[in-house]
Amino acid sequence: MEDTIKRLAKVLGATGLESVGHDARFTVEGGDGLKLDVSIEGTQQRFIATLIDGKKVPRAALDVAPLRKVTEDPKVPGRVTLHVGAMMIHVDTKPGLALALVSEPER
Repeated sequence: MEDTIKRLAKVLGATGLESVGHDARFTVEGGDGLKLDVSIEGTQQRFIATLIDGKKVPRAALDVAPLRKVTEDPKVPGRVTLHVGAMMIHVDTKPGLALALVSEPER
């Protein structure tokens, strides 16, 4: 899990990574003062994120578990996809910070 967290922070462009055991926290800064605060609880496979605007007002919060897997697409730089149940959650940092929830395609 530690390698996954490091990779996730790198792809998203985190400004620092605090890690204690299986848990980690980092922040991603975007344009116009936007920021994404991320907390990961490794033991519970839990991803928590808060999108905060330039006036320090929380605009979106996400708290999901358990993560089945985390993927990235080289064709979409700055994006990671969290797979939770039958949902995919795209966390984008380029060109701006965004969270998008989509259903996984049926197999």
